[in-house]
Amino acid sequence: MPILDDNQPFSVAIVGGGIAGLSLALRLPETMRVVLLTKGQLGESNTRYAQGGLAVALAQDDSPEFHFQDTMAAGAGLCDADAVRILVKQGPEAARWLMEQGVQFDRAQAGSEAHVTPDGFLLGREGAHSRWRVLHAGGDATGYEIERALTMAVRARSSITIFEEAFVEDLVLEGGKCVGVRASDRDGQTLTLRAEATVLASGGAGGLWLHTSNPSGATADGLALAWRAGAALVDLEFMQIHPTVLVANGTSHLISEAVRGEGAYLRNHAGERFMPRYSVQEELAPRDVVARAILREMLLEETDCQYLDLRHLPAEKMHARFPTISAFCRENGLNLAWDLLPIAPAAHYCMGGVMVDTHGRTSVPALYAIGEVSCTGVHGANRLGSNSLLEGLVYGLRVADTLAAQDEQRASMPWSSLRTSSIFKTPAMASDMDVQSLSAMKEMSFAQIRGKLRQLMWEYVSLTRSHDGLCTVQKRVRELQTLLTRRREDEMNRSWHETRNMLQVAELVIVAALERRESRGSHWRLDYQTTDENLEYRHFAWQRQQIDGQAVL
Repeated sequence: MPILDDNQPFSVAIVGGGIAGLSLALRLPETMRVVLLTKGQLGESNTRYAQGGLAVALAQDDSPEFHFQDTMAAGAGLCDADAVRILVKQGPEAARWLMEQGVQFDRAQAGSEAHVTPDGFLLGREGAHSRWRVLHAGGDATGYEIERALTMAVRARSSITIFEEAFVEDLVLEGGKCVGVRASDRDGQTLTLRAEATVLASGGAGGLWLHTSNPSGATADGLALAWRAGAALVDLEFMQIHPTVLVANGTSHLISEAVRGEGAYLRNHAGERFMPRYSVQEELAPRDVVARAILREMLLEETDCQYLDLRHLPAEKMHARFPTISAFCRENGLNLAWDLLPIAPAAHYCMGGVMVDTHGRTSVPALYAIGEVSCTGVHGANRLGSNSLLEGLVYGLRVADTLAAQDEQRASMPWSSLRTSSIFKTPAMASDMDVQSLSAMKEMSFAQIRGKLRQLMWEYVSLTRSHDGLCTVQKRVRELQTLLTRRREDEMNRSWHETRNMLQVAELVIVAALERRESRGSHWRLDYQTTDENLEYRHFAWQRQQIDGQAVL
């Protein structure tokens, strides 16, 4: 790890080391001094665990327009059309750029009847895609391959300074402008790193929920950093619940939608293939539809799982196509091709995030956001499978080009969805924590507070929500906030900051879910089960402000 120097100037500070942050760092010219901060070791990010792949229109029967239509349809009336067009049109070129960085996507074998691009790359298909358009690597290890190649390239770039195990506690503001970050190293030493531009690429908030496909570091840090700095957050009520996470022996592991794309069925405990009762798209319906169908079957049968069935598919092909999933099944006494695989839904991806325009600019000058922590508007109310890696890549490259050009207009935010956003600045949540004046009462540990929060979020703010349930969980979250504030200043370590981030963002999610009085995409209200046409293309954004010296929503 480099020696930390508070006075070391940087052109760009990047918080996060997934596909978005790494692509940005590599695309920036080597004349710019870049610092890349990662919460854990470089290479440990949500990107690494992505199985599905990269959705790009490369097949002869495909086009960016078809990809655009599929993305807009999945987004349930909340996608930003301008942002989606950028995504699908720049996707093919961005995929080629990845290959130039050393990413090895899977190719078809000679004589294979698989779906391929004109130059021989294998293509998969996932739910709500009308074409075969998903590039993958290592069968079901696409994210691992992308992270491997980009990490190697970043480590070889002398203009990029890497700080691993650096926890960003807050953004540094001067005159309302972001001028850098305050971070602590692995030994708890705090420093300030100044930069002309700061880019959040820190991932999502899946760790707020008890059941999640995300690694342990997904604790909403970037969202909380942006909110405390005064940036607007938008569409926080939309958390995608992935339909198929393998549940076996007390562990969980994501089973890619690509498995259903290859023809796997979903069955209940009676052995019935139930998806035809819920959607004409059957197993390839949008994720929110499939997840709710699975939940419905679980409730009807009073069981804790349903089953994924690959037994009718060629065994050798399935083991070769999904080696990571196959290995995890073996570790838990299951055979991917012979056994019914027990699955259940789990929190997977945040469609909402820091409000940005199509150049990643937030409402705070010199602060940018890319990847899952941002909300470009491409996902709407329900993300199309394999568009997440693509968004991180396309917008990572795009922001790099903006920063390299030193765009004089980069302080503005011409995002079309901004014109359709209701931005709330009312005291609708608990005040920010005044930790300096609180007593050192012995209360729940930080781990216990986080565990309780995750249970509450899963019970009240997952696949289904209601006014009464949301009010109940909001009250309980505020009680947990009170417990957290009862700590001495010397207890404010990394665990304290992480817990604070989770609690702050959890309440923002709850307030957003209360405000959207309809059911749309991944947001399903038991007390408002229909979609309100008046709320199509209407977004709810949340921004912090000061009232009498206290921070409120």
